Amino acid sequence: MKSILCALAFLVAGAVHAGDLTQLPIPTEVPRVTYPSAPACAASAFNDDQSIRGACRSVRATACSGRGCQPVKYTTTYVAVWSVQGEPLVATACSLLRHHLPQADELTYYPGFDASTCPALNFNPTGTTVTLNGKAFYYVTTNSVGSELVNSGYAGFLYLP
Repeated sequence: MKSILCALAFLVAGAVHAGDLTQLPIPTEVPRVTYPSAPACAASAFNDDQSIRGACRSVRATACSGRGCQPVKYTTTYVAVWSVQGEPLVATACSLLRHHLPQADELTYYPGFDASTCPALNFNPTGTTVTLNGKAFYYVTTNSVGSELVNSGYAGFLYLP
């Protein structure tokens, strides 16, 4: 029984695939701010029409000067959708997180969004890794035609077998 479970775990977690792996581009609605960090997106699921949904974030910081100054950081989270081929379709801002030490973080949802409709940016939602084209990725899901969504530590990818 243990050998069967080990074999299944290997097939699910470490199978080697060869196919087309495409990074999901950052939608134009997500600002390309590079300080203090670059924007990032993660895939989370296939929609019923096989389009891809996920989340993106953009972080910006206010100017700060002086010894010990802590800049105010604003992280905007977006609900994003890509086409079946991985082309960006739309991204809608759903929340804003204000972070300024030593104050407590302030999270504000935009109208029409709440904690259940504004996804967190989660690169490893299943806790499983797969190897695609010789590189390890976090497994997200597979659709009915065998396409897979995977994430690295910084971006979402579409794998077409």
